[in-house]
Amino acid sequence: MTEDDPLADAILEHWSACTLPVGQRTRAGTAFFYNELVDSTPEGEHVREWWLTADHVTRTKVGEVRLRPELIEPAGVAPSYLAMVDFDEMWSRRSGVAVMRTFVLHDHAAKKGWTWAAAQITHGVAATAEHVRAVDAQPRRAYALGHITREAGAPGEQRPLAIATSNVARDPDGLVRWQGALPDGFAGGPVFVAERRGDGREFVLLCLGLIASADRNPEVRTFDAIRSLIEQLTRPRPAKRGFFRRRQPDGTKSGKNPPGK
Repeated sequence: MTEDDPLADAILEHWSACTLPVGQRTRAGTAFFYNELVDSTPEGEHVREWWLTADHVTRTKVGEVRLRPELIEPAGVAPSYLAMVDFDEMWSRRSGVAVMRTFVLHDHAAKKGWTWAAAQITHGVAATAEHVRAVDAQPRRAYALGHITREAGAPGEQRPLAIATSNVARDPDGLVRWQGALPDGFAGGPVFVAERRGDGREFVLLCLGLIASADRNPEVRTFDAIRSLIEQLTRPRPAKRGFFRRRQPDGTKSGKNPPGK
């Protein structure tokens, strides 16, 4: 953990409200909100909001999502946690990452008479492919947000938010890894690095990606992979080929047989 670190303080100030504790027992982890910029016009910005975590955290029929009281408006109207049925079917997954749209969270809140006051990792904060390529074998200071768990398997356990610091580096296989261990519950949490700007005396904080596993030296799944998965999910699907009917000028229909007929 960190003490007297201005970058850690900045991360907590801007993004401590973007995370939620998810799961319990061996699948205790952290999920966070990501705000994807779709396009920007003079009239405003079009965005899509996603919920991101590690793949293995979502592999359960009933998911437990802790509701942080400070992220609920009005205060005191929401339960301490949600038990989400068919949790494993709500997510799309690839390469250790799980993503889902946040409609279900906002729809549930609206039905119950409250709203989310959560923050998001925005498009501009999420690392680009160029930022990711800049991470090499040289250890680089990094920070992770996660909701720790002290009593594995305890339903409804209070899971406070914590920030951890270590280094990230690219291993010989080309994977970006967090160096060292993290407390239980950090899997799926966001990872931040500082990017030098201008004359090198200024820093800009970027979200590099998320912690993809719960083991020692866990892999960090970077935002280029996360964006690739999201682009695949939102890409327009081509029209299906096969049998169709077309109306002729005389009102009759002609048909085209499916391939092989």
